[in-house]
Amino acid sequence: MRRRKFIYYFSLLSSALTLLPRRILGHHWFESAAFANAINKKIHLSVNSATLQIEGDLYGIEKWGEVYIDLNDFAQVFHFGIYANEDRRKSVLYVGKDRITFAADNTFVNVNGQLVQLPLESLWIENHMWVPLDHLLSILNKYTSLTINLNKENNRLSLERGGVNITGIRIAEKENGTLIQVFSTKKFSEKDIVLDIRYNYFHIDIYGAKIDPQSIAAAGTAGIITKIEAFQLGETASIGFRIKGEILSKDLVLNADSNDFYVNLRTKEIVQVEEERPAEKEEETSKVRQELEEQKKKWLVDTIVIDAGHGGKDPGAIGYNKIKEKNIVLPIALYLGDIMQKNLPDVRLIFTRDSDVFIPLWRRTKIANDADANLFISIHCNSNVNRNANGSETYFLSADKDAKATEVVLKENSAIEFEESEDKQRYEGLNFILATMLQSVNIKHSQYFASLVQNFLNDKLEKLGIVSRGVKQGPFWVMVGATMPNILVETGYVSNKHEERILSEVSTQKKIAEGIFNGLRQYKEDIENAI
Repeated sequence: MRRRKFIYYFSLLSSALTLLPRRILGHHWFESAAFANAINKKIHLSVNSATLQIEGDLYGIEKWGEVYIDLNDFAQVFHFGIYANEDRRKSVLYVGKDRITFAADNTFVNVNGQLVQLPLESLWIENHMWVPLDHLLSILNKYTSLTINLNKENNRLSLERGGVNITGIRIAEKENGTLIQVFSTKKFSEKDIVLDIRYNYFHIDIYGAKIDPQSIAAAGTAGIITKIEAFQLGETASIGFRIKGEILSKDLVLNADSNDFYVNLRTKEIVQVEEERPAEKEEETSKVRQELEEQKKKWLVDTIVIDAGHGGKDPGAIGYNKIKEKNIVLPIALYLGDIMQKNLPDVRLIFTRDSDVFIPLWRRTKIANDADANLFISIHCNSNVNRNANGSETYFLSADKDAKATEVVLKENSAIEFEESEDKQRYEGLNFILATMLQSVNIKHSQYFASLVQNFLNDKLEKLGIVSRGVKQGPFWVMVGATMPNILVETGYVSNKHEERILSEVSTQKKIAEGIFNGLRQYKEDIENAI
């Protein structure tokens, strides 16, 4: 019996000792200078065109059978952010939105507020944090979008980013301009890529692209490009290049042999004709400047149209207790206008109706087009023969429609029946108009705008018991013909007894207006920051 107890307690002690830092177990094995001179393992890092375009060298030291690397060097090679507190002997590694904190002589690592224990401790040597490479990679691979592999046969690291298909860019100065190479793991077509100049920034907007904005922005500059900024706007990735000088032409070249593509910015002629004809050069410079100003005005969100659905002889949906849709959406629209005027006083605000009047569907988007509006927001309430149907949803215009959206489309489009016969003729040729709409980039921005509004709207309504039904698409007459991003918001079901009651309350109507405004303001900030 005593022998069994001895073996049992000895096993517990042995297990506990293996968890203690090796320094505590008597391994006072280094002075910092000796440790620094013990570098005996070289790791060469390179990344091919399928991932981020990074090359560099890392120098490691081997101890306890593990390779330790300088965290500062690691961050520099990968273009990560790093902060070191020498007094507290801590280092923070910033990988995109992820934050990883290492403390000297400690096996615990703080990853986004979560403590993770490593088998080996981090070390503080000459004011730098040294960490075990294998364990660092395991943290990055598990808790960030990175995938980093170490080939121990040739000491080579390879890196990829999960969920990303635009993996890097390379900029080179050419004889007559600047060449931008975009590395991609997905094949894009010409219709997916829009080249645009907006307020001294040249933009490459790629629909269906996913990027890591921080890594893209960290790429080196050359030629007329002095700064890079990148944004993920829903399904569209926008890469902006701050430019100095003039762009005479821009050409997109797709690589037939790979998924990569090129953008060639021509900034000068090989034969310097401009120097011989200064008057023509000045005229061309003036035209470029004028184009930049016009592009800036095009993208600034400075005119917004708010459309309260139905009105006048068109009551809209009739609620469970006979409340009319038109009498709910009008105050929501007016509250939204009040919030905009207080918080965005420089934005021009236009209502399609601010009283109980009937406005034909075609005239609503005409009002927006005539005003050169940047956004069109149509506000509605939903209804269904199923009294249990509930929730809010936001739509963007599309020739396609979700299966569950069919009834909503038919209901909203039925407002045409209240229009005069000559007005009804305007709706002939719907497919032609939609085809015109869909060839522009507006539908991509509409989808992004719809997702923002629905998210912020849900923040306000879920506490009241109105669930989110998400973002959907459909061919709504009220949005057909709009030349700007546009959405249709279904705030809830008046056919549902509970939702009809709370949608009729002033407090709910104000919350809905606040939710729509928050999405609108976020969209405005995102778009204008990308200019």
